[in-house]
Amino acid sequence: MYNGLIQLPVAICKETSMTQPTFDFTALFDTYRQAFAPVIAAQQSGLKTLERLARYQYAVAGDYLEWTLSQAKVSAEPKSVADLVSRQTELNTSFSDKLRARAEEFTQIASESQSAVSQWADDVGAKVAGSAKKAAESVKKAA
Repeated sequence: MYNGLIQLPVAICKETSMTQPTFDFTALFDTYRQAFAPVIAAQQSGLKTLERLARYQYAVAGDYLEWTLSQAKVSAEPKSVADLVSRQTELNTSFSDKLRARAEEFTQIASESQSAVSQWADDVGAKVAGSAKKAAESVKKAA
C-alpha cells in the first residue's frame, strides 16, 4: 500500500478540570513583606544615618577650607609679626571652637544611631518572641 490511505491513531485529549484553587500571590507577597519589614526599616535607618554623616563630613571639610583660606588671607596682609601672630591665634581659637562643636554634633549622631539600632533590635526580638510563642501554642493544640 504505497499510495493508500493511512490512518494514524489519534489520542483524544480530554480537558481536565482543576480541583485546586488558584494560588494567591498577594498572600505570598504579604508574607514576604512582613518577614523583611524589619530589615527594610533597618536599611532605611542606616541610609538616613549615612546621609547625615556625609553632610557632617561635608560641613567639617567646609570649616577646614574656610580656616585655610582665612589663614592664607591673614598671612598675605600682615603689617607686623605681632599682628600676624595675634590674627592667627584668633583664627585658631575660633576654628578650635568650631571643631569642638562639630565633635559634639558627631557624638549626638552616634548616640542617636546607637539608640535606633537598639530600638530595631528590641522590635525584632519582640516579633520573634511573639512568633515563637504562637508556634508553641499551635504545637500544643495539635498534640
